[in-house]
Amino acid sequence: MRNVYTLQTTSKYTLIYLGSCYNTNMKLIRIFNITTEEFYNYLEDQLLRDIQKNTKRKVTKKDIHSGYQYENKDANCKITIDTYTRGSTYISTVKSQTSYIRVSYHTQETKDGLQIEFEQFVSDQDDRIQQMNFFARQLHNWVSFGRMSHTLYDMRNAIINKREGIETVNFQQPERHKLLRSFLQKKLNNND
Repeated sequence: MRNVYTLQTTSKYTLIYLGSCYNTNMKLIRIFNITTEEFYNYLEDQLLRDIQKNTKRKVTKKDIHSGYQYENKDANCKITIDTYTRGSTYISTVKSQTSYIRVSYHTQETKDGLQIEFEQFVSDQDDRIQQMNFFARQLHNWVSFGRMSHTLYDMRNAIINKREGIETVNFQQPERHKLLRSFLQKKLNNND
């Protein structure tokens, strides 16, 4: 069974159902009053934090390049930077046992500011989404689309706050339930 749904505006939203896999491809295009330099500095800072947190290795901006790979043990996934050209393109993939996610940012300077094309492709083996009725699936997809939009606006706000000297406070989730989560994952895996 294959259905394709597309919404044409400045944002593109495509759903593809193939076999037992659930695929979504979503694309947003936004223009923000930030520079290319600010955007890629922010992106690299976020990547460095994530890499250092997950690998416990000291990495620098010079280490971020096409082909760089690392593992996120908490999320049980492997992250690969597929393409990285500072100033124009960033594409990465996240692979786990049940899903494949490709995230890409393409940027271009315009007279109105920096145009950011944010695209996300998700291929998921989760049968729960396929078993939802049509309206529940649409709601799920629109929520995901909204999260993408929030991601871009959060990035823009953090960049502008940094430019203006305003400290951004990020509340991290507590790690105190780490043992409970691993215990439950083991129980769930044993039941399969």
